[in-house]
Amino acid sequence: MKIQKKRNRRSRKISGSLRSDKGSIVLDASLVMPIFLFFIVFLIYFVQMTLFVTALQTAASETAKKISAHMYPVVLAVDAAGSIDSGLNGIEIPGTGEGGVFPIPELSLTDLVAKYASALPEPIGEWASMAAASGEAPLQHLQSSVSEAVLDPVIKPLLSPVIENTVLEYDRIHVNGIDLPNLKEKTNPYFGIELTYEMPLKVPFTKKSIRIQASSKERIWIGATNEGASEGDGTTAAKGNVALLSKPEPAYIARQATIRAKITPGASANLSVFYKTGESTAKHVGWATADENGDVEWTWFVGTRTTPGTWPFVIETSDGARLEVMFEVASKT
Repeated sequence: MKIQKKRNRRSRKISGSLRSDKGSIVLDASLVMPIFLFFIVFLIYFVQMTLFVTALQTAASETAKKISAHMYPVVLAVDAAGSIDSGLNGIEIPGTGEGGVFPIPELSLTDLVAKYASALPEPIGEWASMAAASGEAPLQHLQSSVSEAVLDPVIKPLLSPVIENTVLEYDRIHVNGIDLPNLKEKTNPYFGIELTYEMPLKVPFTKKSIRIQASSKERIWIGATNEGASEGDGTTAAKGNVALLSKPEPAYIARQATIRAKITPGASANLSVFYKTGESTAKHVGWATADENGDVEWTWFVGTRTTPGTWPFVIETSDGARLEVMFEVASKT
């Protein structure tokens, strides 16, 4: 009888210890499982974010390339509208017609552009027609606009074929800004576009949407622009209201570089630095405001992957003045 009681007590102790072990396992699992699930969700979200960023950057680059490749007919329409009044009416060229000449049918510049505008991707064909009719460069009124409601109806139609068969949704893309060339004065021969995309996922607990951003700038051909023309060795170059005070001599890779210029006091200027791979995205390169003396300065970090060589930088002021100067990038030995 005593032996049986001892066995019962022993079995109760064993079962109690087993229950405590099971309870500790459940407690550990309840603490670790949420962290593990959060890590898995974060990993999935990170992969999706990478796909969206890559697709948006590709869309921005392809759109900038498409507009840059088809901008020259618009330039011709602007030039022609500003230089002739009656288009091609009444022009005769040597031929086999009556009197040894062949008369060209009366055709206005507007009609001529309208005839061939359909061969251009929309809305570039429409821009050419507008330029021929008014003699004004299209979209100039959108240069300083940052409103999606204004830019989306004009630029977004060009994105539709680019984002087809991608992870991007057309309704979630918005155009934040554009950078246009001056087609009349043949300056600033670059077209730039800045896009934002509203992610389908929201920030947990805040219900705020996440937006990613991408931008691209492409060189377009609009005829002779006299780019890079500067006097002397470029250390004291001036054009319009921009005077270059100093530049790196040279700029060393993995080091800080500084450019100083003088503009109108209190005015703003934008610095764009171009390397072999494209425009620099370094911090502190962009818009800066001059002090009361008109001095403005940019200091940025030259990346470790920058290719040595001679590259251009462009200073553009808010009042339209522009200066482009070459500078040297070298590796520190």
